[in-house]
Amino acid sequence: MVLLDFWATWCVPCLEEIPHFVELQNRYRDRGLQIVGISMDDGPEPVRDFYQRFHINYPVVMGNARIGELYGGVLGLPIAFLVDRDGRIYSKHIGATDISVIEREIGALM
Repeated sequence: MVLLDFWATWCVPCLEEIPHFVELQNRYRDRGLQIVGISMDDGPEPVRDFYQRFHINYPVVMGNARIGELYGGVLGLPIAFLVDRDGRIYSKHIGATDISVIEREIGALM
């Protein structure tokens, strides 16, 4: 399963979630979870620095409006999608979400 996290370095709620996502990746990697960060920053420079500073342990790619449109539009950040093993979106979380909610959903999909 995949947790897609749309975020940006300037988004305060995003910054609060990322350490929790690092923990989830550590905890559930061996059970099939892959987190992918999609940065909506204007360029890669701040993302590289942020990636190293926060010891992000999952891939981060650069997003844009077109990528956001493919997921129904990304008008605010953070937005996280939990995608099941069949490629279907299981849940969508708009705004900062209590990590226990996401962890419960991950457990339900395992």
